[in-house]
Amino acid sequence: MAMIGCGNMVPRLAARLVDNEPLQQRAKRAGLPQKRLAQIVGVSENTASLQLRGKWESGTPRYVVAALIAWELLDHDARQLWEEKIAEAVSAGLTR
Repeated sequence: MAMIGCGNMVPRLAARLVDNEPLQQRAKRAGLPQKRLAQIVGVSENTASLQLRGKWESGTPRYVVAALIAWELLDHDARQLWEEKIAEAVSAGLTR
């Protein structure tokens, strides 16, 4: 029996999304430097570092985890488009 058009049905990072790897290591492995994460979520690099390490006042904000998961799931072109759209939103004054 041949399976046609199935391709790789498993997301490339599915196992990584459920492990308990520290977020700072996970971001590094995913190729997301703290400086870039800080730009994406709109905080200082120091704040991004504290948030990734869970040392922020209220722990790691959900938006930081969401940004990291999105980064892991997106391919290179989608990451670039995402960053361009964020920059457009900032330029348009849609963020603080």
